[in-house]
Amino acid sequence: MFKLPRKNLTNFILPAFVIFLLSNSLSCFKDSASVVFKPQLSFIDLVKRELSGIIFYHRNMIQAQSLQSEIDLLRGRLFDLREVSQENTRLKEIFNFKQKSPFRLVAARVIGHSIDSWSSSVLIDKGRFNGIRPGMVVVSPQGLVGSIIESAQESSKVLLISDPNQGISSIVQRSRQEGLVSGTLGTNLIMRYLPDDAQIVAGDVIVTSELSRIYPKGLLVGRVVNVGREFSGINRYALIKPVVDLSSIEEVLVIIP
Repeated sequence: MFKLPRKNLTNFILPAFVIFLLSNSLSCFKDSASVVFKPQLSFIDLVKRELSGIIFYHRNMIQAQSLQSEIDLLRGRLFDLREVSQENTRLKEIFNFKQKSPFRLVAARVIGHSIDSWSSSVLIDKGRFNGIRPGMVVVSPQGLVGSIIESAQESSKVLLISDPNQGISSIVQRSRQEGLVSGTLGTNLIMRYLPDDAQIVAGDVIVTSELSRIYPKGLLVGRVVNVGREFSGINRYALIKPVVDLSSIEEVLVIIP
């Protein structure tokens, strides 16, 4: 049987006895002190709670800032992914259009817009180096965009069909009624020189006619949204919504003859 030496046993028992006495004494002192110093102890508890709340709030604030930074980063990445996805969709559409089109086409990116209020044009990143010359027609997979009016070595200026200086010989696809389409600098185009008995109604599709000087026949221009009568009372006109959203176009195709 294992036995502790007497000296070790004394060294163990004596400290334990002292600790026992102190614990009882402190317990008694605590009970009496709690009554005497109750206001002070209450104040100390209040301070402790306030300090704990401040520390807790500060810790939560730091965590919230960190989480907000992560959220902002993820939102930025999601926005970038959406932009890439939309661009891929547009480029795929352009590629498919080029594959099926009977025309020789050069794809270009829009790099600038007109800043004046009396014309409507865009700048593209292709020019004479790519075989582009003034007078060439500009389209998108949706329909007609405009024509080249200026070309530099690596860029060109496109006059959009929404410009009043554009005049496009067009026909109503359903009735074959002819008219002249021009821009208004607004959201709609206008088709003029329609006879009083013209067969044209809202919803009709307008395409380029074979009488056009530069535009190939059959290019989609837009749809009729309203028909009215000229001030002279002799002719009628039609408001046409372009099939191409000219205000937000980002890529185009130039027809190379």
